[in-house]
Amino acid sequence: MKKVLVVLAVLALATVAGAQELVVNGTFNTDLSGWTASGVSWSNGSFGIPASPASGHGEVALVTSWGGDWGGPMGTIEQAIGLDGAGTLSGYLYAGARAGDAWRNCGVNVLWNGQQVATLWRNADPNKWASDFTWEPFSVEVTGTGVNTLKLEFHAHFAEWTWVAADDLSVVPVPEPSSILALSTGLIGLAGFAIRRRK
Repeated sequence: MKKVLVVLAVLALATVAGAQELVVNGTFNTDLSGWTASGVSWSNGSFGIPASPASGHGEVALVTSWGGDWGGPMGTIEQAIGLDGAGTLSGYLYAGARAGDAWRNCGVNVLWNGQQVATLWRNADPNKWASDFTWEPFSVEVTGTGVNTLKLEFHAHFAEWTWVAADDLSVVPVPEPSSILALSTGLIGLAGFAIRRRK
């Protein structure tokens, strides 16, 4: 029985530890490889964007002066993600705009299979530059059905300056209940075995 519990614990630990990152180049350390990108570029603190809390080595960004599009996003990135079941989608978003009119706002939307799951929008402020705005983390549960689409939309509305960015995008599968049950059973068994050995 002890051997069965040990094997269950080892298998469950391997399953949980083996939950792998599904996003290709979600840290944007050197470029935008792995993504289909339009209207955005790789940045490493361009135009004063502060380093993200995640890595600080680079991000995907939209930076414009007086540019914008009222009809939709000015830039996008997109990637196919293989996930069957539950997962956790997380990352960091950044948005800031300098202008005297608050309605010259900007933002970034995160879409999973066409549905918005996270967003960050900020009104324009005439007293702020890029370094005055902060990165914001997000983490949401998503469900996959094989091949899924992760897409980010970057919006700008004709401010004097607009900075919109994202970094450290990640999708990690959530362990199945059977794996968690096996892990719990194995660990309880190991704890009981250790207690009996001490006696």
